[in-house]
Amino acid sequence: MPLTGEKYTQLTQQQPSADDESHGRWVACDESGWDGEQQVGRQRRFLVFASVAVDDVEAAVLVQTLRERGGIRQAGELKFRLFKDHAQRLSLLQELWGPGGALHDRCSVYVVEKEYAASAKVIDLLLEEKEYAEGGNLYADDQARALARTLALEGPRALRGPLFGDLMSAFVALASQRGAARHEEASEAFFTVIERAWAASTRKQVTELLARLRSTRAYAAALHDEGADFPLLRCSYPQQPRQLVAGVTASVVSACSPTSSACSPTTP
Repeated sequence: MPLTGEKYTQLTQQQPSADDESHGRWVACDESGWDGEQQVGRQRRFLVFASVAVDDVEAAVLVQTLRERGGIRQAGELKFRLFKDHAQRLSLLQELWGPGGALHDRCSVYVVEKEYAASAKVIDLLLEEKEYAEGGNLYADDQARALARTLALEGPRALRGPLFGDLMSAFVALASQRGAARHEEASEAFFTVIERAWAASTRKQVTELLARLRSTRAYAAALHDEGADFPLLRCSYPQQPRQLVAGVTASVVSACSPTSSACSPTTP
């Protein structure tokens, strides 16, 4: 369905897209599991963002082939749920994506474990900023990732009861807040929880990490001054912060999780 109105005119494609010299390669993108900026405490643990380099003309043929070979007749859209528990249908996707398949080397999938990404952003937007301002490099020797893993994996064990959830919710509220007055209120709330967490922590590594976070108030204030928001699909780099993840030409599944992170928010 085309977007209408003056605001969307340049985005409206009336005819089926087709790769050509004037438009170049068409890339289709979609996501699953997006809950807005409030990424912690939600039912869906993962956010998945996928892209495929294919135009409408070619896609129509591939979709029809999947319908016919998979015996899918009634579904309006070909959702993954129609394939995942059906071995024969799943093999059709593997054939499509695999070597020699029509979409080989043209798909990209980015899987985000949302609570880990939020933990990583605590390191990214507060500790890393402070370290860089003081002449250090928290990305050297995987320090940032190690700290993110400590917070994500050890935090719930060190902060018993609802305290770890309170900490992460307070950070997300701070990082996604807009408006000076609201940002100041959210910052105060976050550092109040930091003090509680630091005093209550039962694990040395977490206690030390929280002690470092207590000294980042100025950098929390800078989040508002810089107009920061809280997108999870971004990686941060020293001197080149918050670049959008893009990788649509290779068949790859990258993950943002405490145990596997090909491109996490704390990885160059």
